[in-house]
Amino acid sequence: MIFKLGAAFVGFSEGIIVGTALIAFLTILDIVPRLAQITNTALYSKFYEVVIACSATLVAMFDILSVQSNVGRFVVVIVGILMGLYVGLLASALTEVTNVLPVIVQRFRLEGYAKYVFTVLICGKVVGSLIYWIFMNK
Repeated sequence: MIFKLGAAFVGFSEGIIVGTALIAFLTILDIVPRLAQITNTALYSKFYEVVIACSATLVAMFDILSVQSNVGRFVVVIVGILMGLYVGLLASALTEVTNVLPVIVQRFRLEGYAKYVFTVLICGKVVGSLIYWIFMNK
């Protein structure tokens, strides 16, 4: 019993540390404001922050509690699209903040096509998520 309580305490502590590090990382790099700027939705910055914190908490709880549901493929496709959009936008904002895309755009002489580079990154993440959720997650 004491071992289980100790393991639960250590796991909870590690989760807090990792979560705090993730939030610090996102805050230091200004990912959420940059994401809002890229999508022209700066009015929703606080909403983005709340959604990121709540969704991370829910996903962690679902994983810990082994929550499973039998939803149809339609719901899986919608979730896959939303997850792909989120990851794609977050990756785009992260690469923009760390100045990876400007270097790529300059090296490949794509100055007038930066919007398309972002779009391709986002669509690639959406397609990858859809492939994973529809075909690989069985």
